[in-house]
Amino acid sequence: MAEKTISQDPAASAAGGALASSNAGTAVSSPDWPAKAPRAYVIGMPIASAGLWMAVLAPALVVLAIKVAEITTPDTRAGALSLVAGVGALVALLANPFFGRLSDRTTSRFGMRKPWIVGGSLIGLASLFLLGSATDVNGVLLAWVLTQLSFNAALAALVATLPDQAAPAERGRLSGLIGMTLPVGLVAAAFLAQLFDNALQMAVVPGIIGTVLAIAFAFTFKDRVLTDKPVPLNMREILGSFYFNPRAYPGLGWAWFTKFLVYIGYCASLLYLPYFFIDHLKVAEADVTALVFQATLVSSAGTVLTSLAGGWISDRIGKRKALVIASAIIIMLGLIVIATSTTTSQVLVGQGIAGLGLGCFGAVDVALIADLLPANQSENAKTFGVFNIAQALPQSLVPAIAFPVITLGGYPALFIGGAVVGIIGAVLVTRIKGVK
Repeated sequence: MAEKTISQDPAASAAGGALASSNAGTAVSSPDWPAKAPRAYVIGMPIASAGLWMAVLAPALVVLAIKVAEITTPDTRAGALSLVAGVGALVALLANPFFGRLSDRTTSRFGMRKPWIVGGSLIGLASLFLLGSATDVNGVLLAWVLTQLSFNAALAALVATLPDQAAPAERGRLSGLIGMTLPVGLVAAAFLAQLFDNALQMAVVPGIIGTVLAIAFAFTFKDRVLTDKPVPLNMREILGSFYFNPRAYPGLGWAWFTKFLVYIGYCASLLYLPYFFIDHLKVAEADVTALVFQATLVSSAGTVLTSLAGGWISDRIGKRKALVIASAIIIMLGLIVIATSTTTSQVLVGQGIAGLGLGCFGAVDVALIADLLPANQSENAKTFGVFNIAQALPQSLVPAIAFPVITLGGYPALFIGGAVVGIIGAVLVTRIKGVK
């Protein structure tokens, strides 16, 4: 199968990890997009993405909790689960941009992205076997770290194929398809997990399906091939995998802050919804799990519904920023509905509204970022990885600031405060220049 080829100046230097500019740093061939992305890519890429999300979300949803409960005592399992989940989240946060950076520099004759998609998926599957078979907390921790490292390597390379393969005019539509994959993977993971009665099967079956889908996709598209070997990475450039220079690329900087603040608002409701049911609405603890599943299902349905539509509309009208603002405001409106709810039905309505906004936001946001990438395309995967930090970091920061807010004003104050932060983030997108 023929591959797209690009070259990179081996004498180039990405000082401070900043994205290389067109006149300093890497030199690559001009973008050579087809008039229309191949149908196999349009179909296969979102299916592979959903498969990888399913593989990594199944353990996060249920397997970790079940496995830790099997090998610990009731008085130690909460702490053990917090340790495993916390370390895994940190690893995922760092792995995505780092492996994205390596993907941008890969000179394999099979392409820049394929080795990471295939290798990450296979190692991730092996890690799931280790996770399901672990007999102590250290074993679970090691297996989960390997799982996060490998599947995030595959996901980073997979997302980077979007600006590689698709011209700007159709990125919104394809980004919409990508935006659907996380909620689809989430629901599929939950569905498959409940079919089995032990942790090994719950972990491995979604992993096998996801790995097969990802590898099948890897052999259906023409990958870019880096023909000139890049200079070796030094410590400064490794650290540079986790940021880009907002002075050199102010549009990307404002887009990052928009994403970061919007997800801070969204995570407020995502993380504390069970406690809102118990402490604010006085729901019995035995009923909370079912309610959270219903809320997730409603939110995911809304996300899937608007993800494809939002991306398609942004392509048709040629505008990204207005849709980013509108969708972010819809998410925050959903948070306000939740915050003012007096019944569980109202909470579900708020979740549905937030999901509608999230689907459109996720789709158009990815297309906006792709449009802002430097024309030389030398570090696409690394840049998407840095933007993944904007989505993942709030999951660590929100718990740190939530306690005093909840103490002073309860969970409604936390949700409304998150909505205010998210609206501020939406407004910041107006500072982006050069795209509509």
